[in-house]
Amino acid sequence: MNQTDRNFELLIADDGSNEETRTLLDKFEQKQQISVKHIWHEDNGFQKSQILNKAALASTNDYLVFLDGDCIPRTKHIKDHRALAKKSRIVGCSRILLDETLMAHTRNNQLEAHRWSLWKVLGFRISGHVNRIAPLLRIPLFSLRGVAPKNWKKVRGCNFAMFKEDFLRIGGFDESFTGWGYEDSELVARAINSGCLVRLGDYRGTVFHLWHPDASRGDEQSNKKSLEETLQLGRKTARSSSIID
Repeated sequence: MNQTDRNFELLIADDGSNEETRTLLDKFEQKQQISVKHIWHEDNGFQKSQILNKAALASTNDYLVFLDGDCIPRTKHIKDHRALAKKSRIVGCSRILLDETLMAHTRNNQLEAHRWSLWKVLGFRISGHVNRIAPLLRIPLFSLRGVAPKNWKKVRGCNFAMFKEDFLRIGGFDESFTGWGYEDSELVARAINSGCLVRLGDYRGTVFHLWHPDASRGDEQSNKKSLEETLQLGRKTARSSSIID
């Protein structure tokens, strides 16, 4: 809500939260001057891929910026992603990890993390509360943004963007991923297989990632196997997706 570029819509992809969340979001929506849509489905386990697909389908714009709920965007997040957008490209931006102490301090004292200066974050880095500071530097990369066009590892699901037509063409996220891990990497691999190249978003659009306990990783190995199959077979569309089913 503190974006310098306010020409966007916000879609909240909610994987089965309770009525308390719905009530909170209803109040939130009433205060906003931009379009806010709460996309919800029932809790049936970890179904992040499915709810993200539903939110993408509900969007009215031609460009999608994905941001995880445990990440805080800075004030130029939308502006940066808009500047990085390019046809047939999938853009991966960076994150800075906050440790448990700083996360709790930020939450309990309602600190405006989105307004932290480079120097303030440098202090946190010196004291060991963030893992790095370099992503906050504003370094123009020009043609270097295209140096890793087929490196799927350069895109993280917590902070990436792509044109909606590219997302829909590959079937969005594969909904057979029903647990933690690799659903974002597998999507990027399919995008590359279908001709959508990676564009580095380094030094633009960086977010702060809040500390939290690790999610259950019981499905990690099977999800990793699915990613490896996509890479080996050159798969271009999702095996299971409400977008193409």
